[in-house]
Order: sequence, then structure tokens, then C-alpha cells
Amino acid sequence: MKALVWIEKEKVVLEERKIPDYQGKVLIKVAYAGICGSDVGVYLGTHPRAKAPLIMGHEFSGTVEAVGEGVETDLTPGDKVVVNPLYYCGKCRACLNGHTHVCRSLRLYGTDTDGGMAEYAAIPESCLIKMPRDMDLKTAAVIEPAAVVVHGLRMLQNRFYSAVCVTGLGPMGLLTALMLKDWGAGRIFTVEANEQRAEYGRKLGLEVLNPKDTDVTSYILQETEGEGVDVLIEASGSGAVAKSMTDYVGVRGEILLLSVFKHPAEMDLRAVNFKEQTIVGTRVYTKLDFKDAASYVRTHKELINSIVSHTFPLEKGQEVFQEIISGKTNMMKVLFEI
Repeated sequence: MKALVWIEKEKVVLEERKIPDYQGKVLIKVAYAGICGSDVGVYLGTHPRAKAPLIMGHEFSGTVEAVGEGVETDLTPGDKVVVNPLYYCGKCRACLNGHTHVCRSLRLYGTDTDGGMAEYAAIPESCLIKMPRDMDLKTAAVIEPAAVVVHGLRMLQNRFYSAVCVTGLGPMGLLTALMLKDWGAGRIFTVEANEQRAEYGRKLGLEVLNPKDTDVTSYILQETEGEGVDVLIEASGSGAVAKSMTDYVGVRGEILLLSVFKHPAEMDLRAVNFKEQTIVGTRVYTKLDFKDAASYVRTHKELINSIVSHTFPLEKGQEVFQEIISGKTNMMKVLFEI
């Protein structure tokens, strides 16, 4: 089979590999595999757990090719499936308490072991969700990032808010803003310093502020009668955003950290005290979040597909990753069609 393999910092190659052993698992013929920010981290050699050689990809969909010996399942060859890539120890305090998504030793297919950027993948039946026959597999490949957003929004206490801000319009921030708009949030501000991404958001009907030419704090306070937003969803991982965001979040407002900061960030904790703001951490998703995200994606195909800007064959892997890290690309969510 063809597989896109990360072999060293900033280098992936297309290799011919044996079809993986699927005894005790289900063999999946992969249809689409998405590129996540964490895949970019692997490519750059900065991911703390990934070890080369590795087939990346934890956002992927496909069809059942075969069911391994000893697997009890109602899945049959030809069934459409999407992969929940998380696996966990089942023994730590978080797992025993039912919070397996924050397992002390949480692992992912495509990061800790081979994933979906290949023609085939062998996956445990417990990590597979059967899709309806009418489900488009290209759309299904975006279920995993949608599940991250679903889980994050469910972590918020302030469910009915008049004003919200999303900082960072990468694929996750863009998807978050569009889902909030679909769910009926009142005023939605978004912040993005990359003008190509900012323009992408504007074309989808979002109000986008570029901090390079707009004083974000002043603008948001002016537009909210000095109150600030009720919820801020941080999806940029930017230290500059972390330093200023408490200024335009209102009294008793919530700050949801959807992004994962690669380095410690400075933040005005005094403002958190004086305004009684709440900082909410979030990580991946529960099994229920993933299942509900699958239902949402199925019924919102147009919205979900609007964030998919490019589709490439695996043969373009090295070229695609290089363009992504260039910082000058107009790519948003990128999928490999396999």
C-alpha cells in the first residue's frame, strides 16, 4: 500500500508498505485524511511524543475492507466509518472516573502509532463509528476537529451569550466561529492577523478584525457599550492574544482555551480577579462529543465543507506540508484524498 511517512524533521516521503496486520482489529480502506495543527508539529519535529518513522493522520474516514479474526462487531465490508483516534490506559484516576479523554497517558493514532495518511489502517472496533450510507466520506473526515469544538463549547457555562469573540482563524477557529453563527450567537467578533485567513473568514460572512490595522480591544469595547464579550474562544495560541484578551472579556465572562499554547504565555491575572472571569481548559472530546459531532456534520455538510480549502493526493505530501509551514499560504483545512 501507499503511505505518507514522516522520516525526519520537515521531511515526509511516499513509501510502499505492507498492509497492516489487522488480527483483532478492523482493516479500513482510507478515503480521506485531514492535516491537523498537531500533524504540522510532528512534521516540524516539535511534537513531544511522535517518533519517526511514522504514518501521520488522526482525522480520517473510509470503508471497512475486512474484519480481523476474533473481532465481535456488526461492521461488515463496505460499511462507511470514521475513526475516533483516541486510546487510553483505563487505569488512571481520570479513566476510572469516566474521563478517558484526559487520560494521564492519552495516545492517538497518527501521533503515537501509525495513522490514516495511507491506503489502509488497522483500527480497533471500539475506535470506529459507523456512518450512514448517504454520508459523504470527504465531509466525514472533518468530524474529528468538529468534535473538538463540540466538546469545548460544552465546557462553557455561559450557553446563551450576546457577544462572543474567536481569536485565530485557522481551521479550528474558523469552524468554531461558523458553528457559533449556526447556533445563533448574537454578535460574533473574530480576530486574525494573517490577512489571507482573515479574508477567507470574511467571504464566509464573519466579522474579522486584523490586529495589524485595528485596535481590537478598543473596537470590541466600543461595539459592546464598554462591556466586552461574554465569551472568548482562544484558537490562535498567540502570546500577544493571551496578554490582552482579559481586556475585552467582560465581567464574569469566560475564556475558553481551545488552542494549546506551545510556550508559557503572559496573562493579566489581576483582571481575572477583578472581573471574576473564568478560564476554561479543554482537551479533545468525549465519546459522546464525537458521536454528536458526527450527527452535526452529517446534517451541516455545506457549513463543514466550507472550511475545506484544498484536497491533494498523498504524492503531494512534502510539497503540501512545506507550503503550510511557509506562513504565506491561503490553505485552510487540507485533506489528502487516498
